[in-house]
Amino acid sequence: MGKLFTTYGIEASILTSGSSEAEMYSELADGIDNIAEALNEVVQQFFFLKDKGFATNHVTGMAPAYTFTGRRVMGDTAQDFIFGKKYSLDTDRQSKLKIAYTEGSTEKTISCNCTICNIQEFSGASTDDSAISFELRFDGKPTIS
Repeated sequence: MGKLFTTYGIEASILTSGSSEAEMYSELADGIDNIAEALNEVVQQFFFLKDKGFATNHVTGMAPAYTFTGRRVMGDTAQDFIFGKKYSLDTDRQSKLKIAYTEGSTEKTISCNCTICNIQEFSGASTDDSAISFELRFDGKPTIS
């Protein structure tokens, strides 16, 4: 049996401050209990006569995004940065994202510009810790190393 990929092995971080010479990334970890990847692919389907009614598919584009959910932790640098952008627009929602994980024995890192979207800071019953969610959507093609 192969080795299972466990989500807690993913390390996600977001650029929270700095210039191009001295960027400061903060880990998206405390309070985060779920991460979901969506490639949001654009798929062209062609139904050629030779295929007798079945499609041939071509992926011609994508708009990848990660959705993070969990609980609000006040004082967490990454969360404070993201929720501080809640009422901002346009370039004030832009940052950079890094996702690192191990695939087999190979370390992989995905880096890209991103936009913070669909921020939800308050949710839940009055006796619960606040449930949160937000998306980090890729802006352009990521670098994979």
